[in-house]
This record gives sequence, structure tokens and C-alpha cells, in this order.
Amino acid sequence: MESIKKKENILIILLASAYISISLFEIFIILFLIWELYLVAKKEIKPRGVLTVPLFTIMVPSIASTLIYGKLKDLSGVLNQNFFFISYFMKDIFNPTTELFKKLNTLVIIFCSIEAVVTFYNYFVLKVEKPIWGGVFEVGIIFALGSISAFIMFLIEKDKKFKVIYFALFIIFTGFVFLTGKRNPILGIIFIYLITLVKLLRLANINRKFIIAVLSSVLILFVAGNIYAFYKFPKYQIMFRIITFDKTLTQEELNEFSSARWEIGKKGIEVIEKDIKNRDFLPLLIGHGYNSGYYLEPPSPVGRTYESIFLISELIQKGLIGLFGILLFMYLYFKFILTIKINDLQNFIAWSFAVFPTYFLIGGIFSGMWDAILPLYILLFGLSERFYSMNNEKNSLVYTAIIKKQEEISKGNKDIN
Repeated sequence: MESIKKKENILIILLASAYISISLFEIFIILFLIWELYLVAKKEIKPRGVLTVPLFTIMVPSIASTLIYGKLKDLSGVLNQNFFFISYFMKDIFNPTTELFKKLNTLVIIFCSIEAVVTFYNYFVLKVEKPIWGGVFEVGIIFALGSISAFIMFLIEKDKKFKVIYFALFIIFTGFVFLTGKRNPILGIIFIYLITLVKLLRLANINRKFIIAVLSSVLILFVAGNIYAFYKFPKYQIMFRIITFDKTLTQEELNEFSSARWEIGKKGIEVIEKDIKNRDFLPLLIGHGYNSGYYLEPPSPVGRTYESIFLISELIQKGLIGLFGILLFMYLYFKFILTIKINDLQNFIAWSFAVFPTYFLIGGIFSGMWDAILPLYILLFGLSERFYSMNNEKNSLVYTAIIKKQEEISKGNKDIN
């Protein structure tokens, strides 16, 4: 019991450090991964889980191509972006209980509340979009997770006072995501709630009036957020013209809407065409590696990567093998969360961490799914994966026992007759 508590404390420290300082988090995650490698060497944990194959399919070509085509200084970057994903396999050392997920959700909400005060002051007083550390994209990530955690706690909380508090925090945290005006955070949080609401609608033993009230509140909030973004940020008006097939759109407007990704994408396509023309099959298979945007011809207008749409940027960096790994990751991840069986509201306790990678997979379509804290979110997903897999096994065993009992009763009745 004491050993379990110590391990839980390590997880809580890791999560807390992600909010306090990126440097502090990187120190802790490196120590955490060293511990993991030690456990692997002792054969106490093994690579297994839904995401095992895609993670290795992403990691191997990324690291190999950087070693072949990159520079020595690029190695730390590619390890950070790819190798650190092995944190996922540490899910097996923790006991994924309801109590643990309550602690994790509560911790997320507490730190997001602090972040909300800091971000509010920075935005409205100092006129900068900045949380405790990072910039506008970190605002989106922090409050998207805070939003879904607060929403889940609102759903499962029985005390009316706390229920009101959680709902208010859900509105505040979601509001900060729309305040960024960035496509990735807005797309990410919209899809998080679309999937969540589908799960809620599938619940059979729930008050339908409550569900309708929740759905209506979420819909009103998201419509208001999108209206704000549309009028506050001109690029969303350009998006409307794209959707309506406005033929008067210029290259400059498309570039403005895409934050220069239109131009970057065209450069990336030139690189791919050059590889095909020169029959450079190895980089086509494993990519050109980390930071290749600086070295290739034509170079990326923003350096480092050809950040446009992930099909272009990931093909150049990780090759066909790595791109296949990402697509497989998406398929297996969405297949898993869409087929999770949740029988009652209390089982939603781990859902915030199960559904949160959606933020990166959908939001990252135009900028890649990588984030400095992603190894932690992948680990937390792994924990939720175990939680729901164990629950499904328990439900299956209970169902089998009930069927068996019914068969025995039926057989007994026949014998009597």
C-alpha cells in the first residue's frame, strides 16, 4: 500500500511540475525515463498497450534519419520529440483507481485556477497572452485540459455547491481557449467535446433532462466562443470565404489565414518532389530528420520544419514509415476511445485523460502533434486506457457470471419439470 502511494506521489509531482516550470518538468521527466529504463532492464515492465506499435513506428525512423542526415546538436531535440514517448509504458506501474483519477483531475483544476488568475492579469493588464510559462499555445493546452477535467468533475460530483463551482470553472477555462483565437486549440477542444457528448448520449441510466441541459449549455458556450473568434480575428472571416468557395480569395489571404502555412506547404512539396525525382528512397522512407527545414533546398521559411499540414511536414521529417506510424496512432487511438464502454457517470472519472490526446491529434493537423509536455499526457492516457480496459474486463466477467447463473437456474427448472 505504501509503495502504491509513493508511486502515485511521483505521478502527482510530475503533473505539478508541468504547470510550474518547463525546465523543472524536463528534469523530472528525464529522471522518470531513467527509472523506466532501469525497470525495463529488470524486466519489471514491458512495452505493451494500444499505442505500442505506432509509437515505435514513429520513433525509429525519426531517430534514424536524424542520426544519418542531421547534426549532433539535433539529437537532443529528436529524443525529446520522439523517444520520450516511451513514458507511455510506465502506465503499468501505477494502480489506475477512481481515487487516483480524482486526485489528478483535482490537481489539474487547482493549477488551472492559478493559471487563470495569472493569464487574466497578463492578458488584460500587461497585454500579453501568457500563462505561468510559455505563450499563447500553452494557454490553449492548459485550459483545454482544465476545461474537460472541470466538466468531468461537474458530471460526477454529487454535492450541489461543488457542482456549481466545477461548472463555473468549466466555463472560465473554456473561455480562455477561445480567447487565444488560435485554430489548433479551438479545433482541439471542439472535437474533445464532440466525442464526450457522444459518450454521454450513449448512457442509458441517466436523466435525459440533465443531459439536454448539459448539451444546451455546452452548445451555447461553444457558439458564443466561435462568434467571438469570428469577429475578433479576421482570419476566421477568411475561413468562411474558403468554406463558401469564394473565388476572389488571393494567395496572400490564404497565407494570412494559414499563418504562412500555405507558402511553407508549397516549399515542402518541392522538397518531396525533389526526393522523388532524384530517387532518394531512403529519406522518402525514414525522412530527413529533426531540424531538416534548415538544411534542405528549398529551406523552410520558418526553419526547423515544413509546418503546413502534417502529411507534408511529417513525411519530410519522418518519411513514409513515420507518417504511417502517425496515421496508425490516430486510427488505434480513436478506435479505442470511441469503443470504450462507460456504464454510468462515475466511470467518466478517467475520461478527461483518455480524450485529451484528441486535442493534439486534431489541433496538430496543421502544426504537428508534438508538445513539450506530451510525454506526460501520453502517460496519463495510458493510465486511463488501463482503467477502462480493467473496467471492461470486470463488466465482462460480471455479465458472464450472470448468464451462467441464469443458465443454471433455467436448467434447474427443467429438471424439476
